Formats: sequence, structure tokens, C-alpha cells
Amino acid sequence: MRRMVIWAIGAMILVTGVQSVLAEEEELFDTKAAEAFIEKGIGHLKAKNLDAAVNALEEAVSIAPDAEAYYYLGYAYYLKGRTGDSESRVKSIESFEKAYELDPNFTPQKYKAENSLEKNSDPQDSVVPSPVPANPMLEAAHPGPGTIAQEQSPKP
Repeated sequence: MRRMVIWAIGAMILVTGVQSVLAEEEELFDTKAAEAFIEKGIGHLKAKNLDAAVNALEEAVSIAPDAEAYYYLGYAYYLKGRTGDSESRVKSIESFEKAYELDPNFTPQKYKAENSLEKNSDPQDSVVPSPVPANPMLEAAHPGPGTIAQEQSPKP
């Protein structure tokens, strides 16, 4: 009888421990919802609805902060910054930096795959930004993946 009680207590402890481990393995973030907001944001980017893109991508970042969400948020701010919005330029840089802080090897796939030169008459519309926006001041600090930062000498 005593053995059965000890065995039952041991089994309950084991089952409780397994349940707590399984509960810990659940996702910390709602990645499906974040992915839906990323897709929505990319759709707005393609339609040139930059404010709506920023809103959707900000929501994605708040739900699940990952490199992809920050990258596309940075791209949306980058496009807004091209219109002269200096605050968007700063936010673009911050978002790109955060994306590459989270995943230094991140490469955007979604926007690039569907936005080719054959589909667009304006080559600028098909350009997916480099990992860090084209900015001479940033290129020295962030030369990009697979490149070696080189000291630039003055041109003769």
C-alpha cells in the first residue's frame, strides 16, 4: 500500500512536470498575427500607401519583434524619408539597425520575389534596399553582409 501511494505521488509529480515543460515551449509571441501584419504592410508598400504600411508594420513589431518585421518597417520609413521627412529617416536607420541586431544574416525575401524589373516600368520601384539604406555616412559603419569595411581615400 505504501509503495502504491509513493508511486502515485511520483506519477503525479512527473505528469505535472511534463505539463509545465510543455507550457513553457509555447510561443512567446503570436507569430501568426505578426506575419499577417507583415503581409498587410508589404501590400501597402507595394501600393505606395506608406502611412498604412508603417502602421501595419509597427503593429507587427509590437506583436513579435523580429528581423523581418523591423526590416520592412525600416523600408517603409526609408520610402517616407525619401519624401523629405527627416523623422522617418531617423526611424528608418533605427529599424534597419534593430533588424540586423536581431539577425545579422537577415535577407529580405518577400518583397524582392514579387517586385521585378519586368513588372515595373520605373527601375527605382523595383529596387529592394540594401541591408542598410544607401547613405554614405552609414556605409562606413555598416558595410553590409559579406563586405569588408574599407577606408575610402580621396579621389584624385
